Amino acid sequence: MRVIVLGGTWFVGRAVCAALREHGHEVMVVHRGHCEPKELAQVAHLHAEREHWPGRQAEFAAFAPDAAVDVSALNGRGARRALDALPEGLRLVAISSVDVYRAYESARCGVQTDAVPLTESSPLRAGRFLDGPDWENLELEESYREAGAAVLRLGAVYGEHDYQHRLEFVLRRIRAGRRRMPIGSGTLLFSRVYVRDAGTAVLAALDAPHSAGQTYNVVESATPSFRLLASLIAAAADVDLELVRVPDDVLPPDLSVTGAGKGSGVQHLLASAAKARDQLGWAETDPDVALRRAAHWHLHHPPEDWDRDFSADDLALSRA
Repeated sequence: MRVIVLGGTWFVGRAVCAALREHGHEVMVVHRGHCEPKELAQVAHLHAEREHWPGRQAEFAAFAPDAAVDVSALNGRGARRALDALPEGLRLVAISSVDVYRAYESARCGVQTDAVPLTESSPLRAGRFLDGPDWENLELEESYREAGAAVLRLGAVYGEHDYQHRLEFVLRRIRAGRRRMPIGSGTLLFSRVYVRDAGTAVLAALDAPHSAGQTYNVVESATPSFRLLASLIAAAADVDLELVRVPDDVLPPDLSVTGAGKGSGVQHLLASAAKARDQLGWAETDPDVALRRAAHWHLHHPPEDWDRDFSADDLALSRA
């Protein structure tokens, strides 16, 4: 197929482009031109801000696409601008998140409302724009589902090129030579997905004609607690790291997620990808292999301003 990838030069979009190209599809990447990965030098590019896309319809159509994947719509406005620019009749895939579930809002409020695992029919949240004025996957889904897109709700994505640095809460300590790390109860379950597996999920959705208009959770089949995840990250990095239980009120800010939470307790964000596996034939990378790849990549590609101050750790450890 000839596939337009909307926002394909950063984290998830980069993995989507890689998966498409590895399977022989022709790709055109539509983006702002702020990032130009070397591996995408040979594919077609269209540089334009999303707000200007509707005025570039002829250039979208000139690629003669069969399908389009939107990884960066952010909200309903962004989705509509893409749909106004794209030719009609394409296979569509839109990237969303498990943050659309009521459980996500409940976790932020410190209440428990939902049994897990979360399925595609689990209650959605009532509140909108919880993470800022530009981010709303509920709106994105509404626009794309009306257009017949397959919607993929990703768990917390980790892996190479992760600009959120989801493993950094452990890796920055390993990188600095720390061998003891304070930790809370670490019981929270939050489904994750390896970035390359997000790319193969897009492939699976494009290949399945019955996926149109359907919604799929895309998450790993096994989800460790945050305490276990910390241990697994250290093991993947080939380091012995002692996790030392400390009171939640002395946890360093970047380790607060390992605490017990507030209110009536922890609302887990554990989702099931059974539908994607059964209907799309999607399968994940061995989680040990995925975590090892991710840990070693991020150890050698740290954030430019990674935090080297561990005074909060030392204070917490003194309270163990």
